[in-house]
Amino acid sequence: MKRIMYYIGILVMAVTLMGCSQPMLEDGRWEGIVTVKDTRFFIYLKAEDQKLFLSIPEMLATDIPAEDVKRKGDTVSFTIPIGTSTMRYLLTIGTQGFDGKILYDNASGTVMLREGRYTVEHRRLEQPQRTGKPVSIETDTGTLQGTHLIPEGKGPFSTVLIIAGSGPTDRDGNSELLVESNDNLWHLAHDLQDAGIASLRYDKIGVGESIPAKDFTFEGATFDDFVNDAVRWLEYLSLDGTVDTLGIVGHSEGSLIGILAAEKHPVDFLISVAGNGDPIDEQMVKQISRIDEEASVILEKRLEEVSRSEYRETGNLLVDSFIPLGRELYLQTWMSYDPTEELRKLDMPTLVTWGDRDERLVADDDRFPQTGMPENIEFKEIKDMGHMLRIARNDLELQRSYKDRTIALHPKFIETVVDFIRRQH
Repeated sequence: MKRIMYYIGILVMAVTLMGCSQPMLEDGRWEGIVTVKDTRFFIYLKAEDQKLFLSIPEMLATDIPAEDVKRKGDTVSFTIPIGTSTMRYLLTIGTQGFDGKILYDNASGTVMLREGRYTVEHRRLEQPQRTGKPVSIETDTGTLQGTHLIPEGKGPFSTVLIIAGSGPTDRDGNSELLVESNDNLWHLAHDLQDAGIASLRYDKIGVGESIPAKDFTFEGATFDDFVNDAVRWLEYLSLDGTVDTLGIVGHSEGSLIGILAAEKHPVDFLISVAGNGDPIDEQMVKQISRIDEEASVILEKRLEEVSRSEYRETGNLLVDSFIPLGRELYLQTWMSYDPTEELRKLDMPTLVTWGDRDERLVADDDRFPQTGMPENIEFKEIKDMGHMLRIARNDLELQRSYKDRTIALHPKFIETVVDFIRRQH
């Protein structure tokens, strides 16, 4: 009788287990790095309602649903379609996150994922040595942190506010979306210091050490919020006893932010570096058309809807990754400005400079036009300079400029900027 009951118990247990599936993963989010050969890129993994989603910011891939997901014990495997290729992941669950392998385009590599904001921690560990005076201000967006780098000797000094480019780019010029550091704005600040020119560079809100206010959301953020933050820094510098002439150096997107800030707060001069001359919606359509002509048509329609405050996904992976839901208001307010028309409004001495190898200013209509501009605006093209302000005589040097922090900035660029600032006394 006991033996019969034992077998019945085993049978009941087996049937019960057959009806229970092991949960894929508890809801959560992890960040980490994929390494394939000499390439490294950040990935974000999200588990939600027994489904997995992967984002790769560098590839403009956001919340791609995982396919063929399987779990066996502490091992999870899945595939991610990326364009015409497929990424295959095999991950082992650990106490801090995941470690494992990836197969991508017939090349194998490693994967490391950790809970929390690993990308922020990675950037903190990688940041260059910070010399200079740590400074902070309170704005409507939150607490902004910066570095005021002052030359040795007796002041006051010509001083510039350095404004970083688009995306989550910190005061040193490094994007939180990229694994490697380029430190171009760190180099710029130190090159200016060597020339006897002071600078203040800062982390944009939500980037690096800058802390958003409790009621601040990126969904509600506007382009004007970032302009107003720059104006607050100019107000701070205007009250600093070490400042003589005060100017702005805006790189890429920071060019337009600097131009608009100069319209709101008096400065002695302005330098636009690698800034686009056409509105951001026109830039985006041109950039996408060089990748996918069909997607560019969908993107153009999406941008028209954004301009009318109509926010919806298109179903096109490239377009929806380029403009994720929740970030339309910032783009909408950015689209309202024509950089060329704003530049024409300036009455202070202004230098517009760019590199002839700038991969983001490939066409004449990408750059500011030199015709019809007031006499206070100078134009200077730097030969063999890319977007990261370094020598880029070929594609290899252009690629290295994004990931090799040891490369000095283009000497002719530094010479041009320093000469212009010195002439403003």
